[in-house]
Amino acid sequence: MPAPTVSVVIPTYNCARFLADAVDSVLAQTFKDHEVIIVDDGSTDETSQVINRYGTKVRYIRQRNAGVSAARNLGISESTGRYISFLDSDDTWLPSKLDRQLDALQKQPGYRACYSGVIRVASDLSTLGTWRSDRPATNLGDLLTRGNVIGSVSVLCERSIFSEVGMFDLSLSQCADWDMWVRMATRTDFLYVDELLLTYRQHGSNMSHDPALLERDSIRVLEKGFALDCVRPEVAVLQRHAFARNYTVLAGTYFGSRQYSRFLRCAARAVSLEPRQVTYLAAYPLRLISRVKASRVRARIKSGSRGDAGNHYERVV
Repeated sequence: MPAPTVSVVIPTYNCARFLADAVDSVLAQTFKDHEVIIVDDGSTDETSQVINRYGTKVRYIRQRNAGVSAARNLGISESTGRYISFLDSDDTWLPSKLDRQLDALQKQPGYRACYSGVIRVASDLSTLGTWRSDRPATNLGDLLTRGNVIGSVSVLCERSIFSEVGMFDLSLSQCADWDMWVRMATRTDFLYVDELLLTYRQHGSNMSHDPALLERDSIRVLEKGFALDCVRPEVAVLQRHAFARNYTVLAGTYFGSRQYSRFLRCAARAVSLEPRQVTYLAAYPLRLISRVKASRVRARIKSGSRGDAGNHYERVV
């Protein structure tokens, strides 16, 4: 039997409630020449029962719990397609995802990988917003100085790239995808397909809700990236800016999770590296003031206080 054009790798861990949505979205693709490889990272929920419904439509591989990077690496090792695309088990693809990305790569053969726009959704797939890139392609400099502008969910790439840049870094968790795109960008720029081709589900179990892990991983990615021999001089001189920007993002993440001492630590680090970051950081205390005001208004409303509380609430939210 000839090898498929695309291998779809779905790592999963205790995500049975969403997994069928992900698998169904792959099986509903208008491009049919693909294989589906599901790597179960030692789930303890009903994952195996969900997968059993699909029979020979998917390949189900189970490993002892070792993390998402290990699961993706096993999926790569088991794949046979010319291209690989990854799908997290709580996300879904629109039916034309593979068709549109393969068509884009065939029309621009200088690229070996591509990504697309994303629809952000809630647990029930109701739309929260969208994300699109502001440029036709993303390169190594973009990934080092602007963060993971590609994201984690839409990349389609040639499988041969992994033999050149290695597998996902097992020491990384949240930022393993960013690290991989940085290494891939030493071999190819990423073509951007300006279409909303998949949904990214935001819910309480997302791995991105651990800001301390995000801090550890993101700093490590930047350290590894700027140590690459192929980083151009005009990018290398932006190293302080890249770290400052990252600390500003981390400060915002800590602020959002109400870890204010860590917010202040990261904010101070950002400003020490690049004083102009204070412009971005100044917005966070203002949000805190608004949050406190709103909390007080809600408390007054709950306790039965009247006056102009209703109007005040409308202003501060």
